[in-house]
Amino acid sequence: MPPRSSTAARSNRLAAVLRGAAQARAAALRGALLLGAAAGIGLGPAPAAFAQADLHHALVYYTGAIGPGPQVNSLVAERYSVGITGLEIAQNARSIKDQNPDFQWFVYNSGTDNYLQSEEDLLLAALAAQRGVDVEIAYIHFYDDTRLTLQGQTVFIPGWGGGSAATMAEARVPVYFSNLSRRVANFSTPVARQIHKEAFLALSVDRTFAGTTLHPDGIFLDNSAHQLYNTGQILEGGRVLEVPGMPLIGSSAFQTWHWETGFGPFLTALKDTLETSASWSADGKRKFLMNNVANVWSDSYVSRDVADILFMEFQYDPVRNPDSDTVQRAWDRDRLAAAAGIRSFYAPAMKRTAPPYPGEITYGEALLGSLAWHLTTRTEQSLLFLFGTSNPAAAGWDTLTWRGCVDVVEDQLGAVAGDPYIFTQGTDPTGKNYKVWARPYDNGLVLLRNRGRWDEGIEPETAVSVTLPASLHPLAPSGDIGPPTTTLSMRNGTGAILLGAR
Repeated sequence: MPPRSSTAARSNRLAAVLRGAAQARAAALRGALLLGAAAGIGLGPAPAAFAQADLHHALVYYTGAIGPGPQVNSLVAERYSVGITGLEIAQNARSIKDQNPDFQWFVYNSGTDNYLQSEEDLLLAALAAQRGVDVEIAYIHFYDDTRLTLQGQTVFIPGWGGGSAATMAEARVPVYFSNLSRRVANFSTPVARQIHKEAFLALSVDRTFAGTTLHPDGIFLDNSAHQLYNTGQILEGGRVLEVPGMPLIGSSAFQTWHWETGFGPFLTALKDTLETSASWSADGKRKFLMNNVANVWSDSYVSRDVADILFMEFQYDPVRNPDSDTVQRAWDRDRLAAAAGIRSFYAPAMKRTAPPYPGEITYGEALLGSLAWHLTTRTEQSLLFLFGTSNPAAAGWDTLTWRGCVDVVEDQLGAVAGDPYIFTQGTDPTGKNYKVWARPYDNGLVLLRNRGRWDEGIEPETAVSVTLPASLHPLAPSGDIGPPTTTLSMRNGTGAILLGAR
């Protein structure tokens, strides 16, 4: 394959995208306004057929070897093209792949940490021993004796070099759990990056799903944002041995070191390796990398080229994600990633309330709002999972993750006809400033009013009347299509999908 471009070249391409963003946005805005008013949305006879919306759906599929059964697996194969899972799902993975050969399975590993005495921990030790180095190069450590709180519990970690640790392993930095079972990995040296990479590959794409000959299509790395989280609250100590100057864990100096010196370069190297995987993988197929970046964005995901897919856990949702400019940022980020060939994976949690602030919407309204957000800010290859549950064997999985409105959008909304733009704005009856965003499609219009601030409720009194550009048919979460209307009531934290002439 052609040689990889340099980091400088990647940065130059990113800068070019950013320089052109303002001009492109302005042109798209003008075009969208014209389309919304005069491109035929509901203004004439319905065409005989509309091209499908061409959405791309993915899911989180965490279940045991028994799985959800053939009926659900058939729905998965029919609806989705990408899945996040573990190797234990066995014949379920094979069944879905048989029904949909283009389906891609990504298997789980945590990016920034692993479990003590886990298979990964032991494999790292073996790989380090092969190179004649101490496995502790694969972890970061507290320098001084440290007390911190995790999960509300106070725990003690002896420091190495400046504390009371008898062995270096005792000083490994913990995350997440007060039982200290998870420890933070170190990627800041070439040897450390190499043994981590070999371990990740050995535990994922080098293996097969249990009891099958099927290899995964890629690696899903959880906890892979540009910042390290869940390090606890430091009560005493907390300095990190490996970082120049030994700053406190979680400090800006530590976070910069962790990403710029270690984890970021590691992810780029891992993706580079996977890009050559057709030549070395056991099944002779290209393998891919998906990283969970949660709701923590950095343009360096793109400039460093750290993934094929960026999984945005629980994002984006009209209730959960406030700030009237968040829609614009979501669109800018998706477009920036897409320009570099990176897919954005939306996984909204579909929030119904915003406690402690008032108001509640139905689950169906929340699902429709999250779908509307995706339709507003997605690019051509973006992925969507309506994240009602990660277990396909759970009761009600189908209605928790899919409703009739998704099918109607697929079949009747048509293709994107312009970029997102501000459709209307003002002050609602409760005194809240609001923006309603819109995006035109060949046979309809999508509207989105996410919460404008973190301290706003979604009570019925926030509703405003929105005048539509034509007589349009509102789509219900169930998939029912309402009678034509020229006005629509929208409360805070909701979205709307409207179809044109029928």
